[in-house]
Amino acid sequence: MRFSDVIGQTAVKQRLLQSFSDGRLSHAQLFLGPEGNGSLALAIAYSQYINCPNKTAEDSCGTCPSCLKYSHLAHPDLHFVFPVISNPKFKEPVSDNYLPEWRKINTEKKSVFSYNDWLEYLDAENKQGGIQKNESSEINRKLNLKTYEAEYKTMIIWMADKMNETCANKILKILEEPPPRTLFILIT
Repeated sequence: MRFSDVIGQTAVKQRLLQSFSDGRLSHAQLFLGPEGNGSLALAIAYSQYINCPNKTAEDSCGTCPSCLKYSHLAHPDLHFVFPVISNPKFKEPVSDNYLPEWRKINTEKKSVFSYNDWLEYLDAENKQGGIQKNESSEINRKLNLKTYEAEYKTMIIWMADKMNETCANKILKILEEPPPRTLFILIT
């Protein structure tokens, strides 16, 4: 996903580009907005831009190996956390259990969908999705590894407000003091 693929949000795109060009990349950022406003698409485009080796002043190239992996949400240094539901297959699920579904809905909806769309996509019925305590161990494990091929590791936490208190407390330390070259983007 490139900045040019994100509809609207021109002022926000310019601010992100300016902060990067000024060398003022914050290790944690909160993208706040109403459902369906494209914050997830913007977060992916921003992460792709940061890690693109052939970026221009306005956008990532979209053709290098890094950008191609980002377009499939399969870059090894791009990590996602999102609300999940338990089911007979996953009693204590984490986001990685649902990555194929996550990639598919993002491709189909161009990363613009709501929490209810996501739960409907998972056939959650009456279950509420959440980010549970097991996710914190996965976040810590992933982010304590070295980057694989990008300059920055990116952890995008979609619907961060659905994180339970235990999980939030367990990631507080790494969120405040992440390993070098780590970027958190929390979307709510």
